[in-house]
Amino acid sequence: MKKLTTAAQNRIARDWSEVLPDYTMIKPLHWVKRYGPLLIGVYMKPVYGGEHYVPIVHTHSLMMVFPVISLVCPLPMYDPRGREESISFIRHSQEFQYIAAAFRSQYSAILTEPITYAAMQQWYDTSIRSATDYPVQAMTDAVLLSWWCNEMQQAEALILSYSAMIAKWPAAASTRFGSAAGWEQRVRAQANHEQLKHAVTAELTKFKLDTLQDYGLISSD
Repeated sequence: MKKLTTAAQNRIARDWSEVLPDYTMIKPLHWVKRYGPLLIGVYMKPVYGGEHYVPIVHTHSLMMVFPVISLVCPLPMYDPRGREESISFIRHSQEFQYIAAAFRSQYSAILTEPITYAAMQQWYDTSIRSATDYPVQAMTDAVLLSWWCNEMQQAEALILSYSAMIAKWPAAASTRFGSAAGWEQRVRAQANHEQLKHAVTAELTKFKLDTLQDYGLISSD
């Protein structure tokens, strides 16, 4: 299989940039938009040896130090049969208007609507509870977001819920990610609003994203 050529990638980038006018392309075929302490991203994940791509919507929290823009809570675009939408360049060239319309239908919230705290927590919780791996990062991000939005009772409820989930993980997961008590201790160590604000500023600077427009996060509905 042949990987996408540079010319093909440029065509794909140009077409998707028109669908994502409020998003900034930070790497080839990877766009982000800032909502307060969060980034929402759209990434064209290469599949089939790089010959096709799948549009992936994801989150990334700026409230803690991380070496890269992470793909937390990834949501792939789906085809009408409920499978990941794998797109070849030939199909992209011939059917992009239909692909773009389907993407807009599935993910209209990240294109046209304000993002709320409640919507983000629902996204986190759904992703965490349906995960087939060990979603430590999403759990941490959900708690930090509650603290950022001064939802202290919600933060405590999430810590209790997610600690109980972590405690049921197999020993191999505990070796990799630490115990439930250890996770709780680490996440509580970040329960400082000024510390979170400093982390956001530092992360934006590190990733050279400090000029991104902030579309804001609505704390409550």
